[in-house]
Amino acid sequence: METLWYILLLLMISTYLVLDGFDLGVGVLHLVIAKNRQEQKQVIQSIAPVWDGNEVWLIAAGGTMMLAFPAFLSSMFSGFYLPLTMVVWLLLFRAISIELPHYFSDSLWVHFWNIMLFISSGLLIVILGAALANIFRGVPLNAEGTFFEPLWTDFRISKQTGILDWYTVLSGVTSASIFLHHGSLWLVAKTDGLVQQRARKCATSFWLTTVGLIIVTLIASYVVQPHTKENFATHPWLIFLPLGALIFLAGSLFFRINNWNMSAFLSSAFFMYLLFFSGAAALYPYILPGLNPEYSLTIFNTSPPPEELQTTLYWWIPGIILVGIYFTIMFRSLPKVISVISNQEHH
Repeated sequence: METLWYILLLLMISTYLVLDGFDLGVGVLHLVIAKNRQEQKQVIQSIAPVWDGNEVWLIAAGGTMMLAFPAFLSSMFSGFYLPLTMVVWLLLFRAISIELPHYFSDSLWVHFWNIMLFISSGLLIVILGAALANIFRGVPLNAEGTFFEPLWTDFRISKQTGILDWYTVLSGVTSASIFLHHGSLWLVAKTDGLVQQRARKCATSFWLTTVGLIIVTLIASYVVQPHTKENFATHPWLIFLPLGALIFLAGSLFFRINNWNMSAFLSSAFFMYLLFFSGAAALYPYILPGLNPEYSLTIFNTSPPPEELQTTLYWWIPGIILVGIYFTIMFRSLPKVISVISNQEHH
């Protein structure tokens, strides 16, 4: 039962990263791809109907974490208090930056909020990547299951790590390349004209940087986390997860070259899913490894008894089905919404 909930939690988190990932990528790219106010509107309108809905998966992930692994939630929120506070503020600024410019006619204010969208989206991407790298690398847990990390120490991985070190910075940069590639493919699929052409060029550039950074990060992850060697040696079939991720990354290039734009975007999404599950499989059954393995948190010592998890599952399933129905309706109506907005502008 603990393993099932672990998979469900991973599914919630990875779905958030995939869906809000293209929003964040577009938030950064809109200043690069759009050259005038009309093109900026076209870029923002591609995510306007969905960006806030995509954040529902972050709430769903938090709720799943609280139900299934409350001790992990408690430890993580206390230890990562500073970066989580930064994430909340950045999410707030990202929301304001998307919605507020519609109410301004002064180009100076519009440009200011466009810059804020660029900064908040970019920092969110890097912080999310660094946070996941902290969890994968391990944190200085004590016997009570708590920890504290400064923002940085000497950028080396030692007994007293900082939130930022060479590995987490590398992961932050890698996540930036992945999200920007993902956002570029979304714009290729959902825009046209000069905006789409520039998005294609960005997708090509970020595909190349993503390939290089992913290979370096996978090697670094194998070195940084000793448990990875044990899991992949014990279960050799796990190698198909990172290999599958690389295949889907290659598929995103193939589909884009052949102008199967939505297929390219979906291939990028599956790449992100498999990459995330690769890291989780490498850690299993750890959910928050400690630098001292004796104090590590696992899915077994952070969850309620199995019978409580089973009862909770009966309530969780109907809720997540409703969320799935909502998102299906929302994304199916998205092309129509964009078309309506575009037609209104022409009139």
